[in-house]
Amino acid sequence: MLGIFFVIGAAAFGGLGATVRLIQRELVEKRGWLKSADIGEAMAYTKVLPGSTGVQIVTFLGWRLLRWPGALAATAAYLFPSLAMMTAAAAGFAALPDTAWTRGAVDGVLVAVIGLLAMAIWRLARSEAGTPLLTAVLVAATVAGFFVNAAFVVVAAGSLGLALRFFRLRERHG
Repeated sequence: MLGIFFVIGAAAFGGLGATVRLIQRELVEKRGWLKSADIGEAMAYTKVLPGSTGVQIVTFLGWRLLRWPGALAATAAYLFPSLAMMTAAAAGFAALPDTAWTRGAVDGVLVAVIGLLAMAIWRLARSEAGTPLLTAVLVAATVAGFFVNAAFVVVAAGSLGLALRFFRLRERHG
């Protein structure tokens, strides 16, 4: 587990989207240690908290895998490569003048990150929004996210999901 979260931390350029995509691929698709629903649950619990959602998701999933030792180990393994690379990158960029090739390199990384984020969101949406009604909630929440604080969107979507479950249970049991 340490090695996997270390690699994810080293390769997850771009934050949350890249992290989620790599976790999906490594822990769900390749190893089967987690389900897509575990990642969705981690995002639901951590999105409303302050701080880095990526780190919080890694910590939650480490806990899910091996409880507290897993949470601590996954978090440390995930953060170490970023710490080392950011220290080296900051020293390197401070030593270099603002040149066209450094701006080009940063622009290239940004484009790649947007692609990874779009792919991660698409795969998660396909696996979690299984009904037309949940797809409508997903679309509405996405649109609302452009105009309203994310915490309100999460609370509203969660409340809607709770109400839908209540009404479904009520219909089944009369």
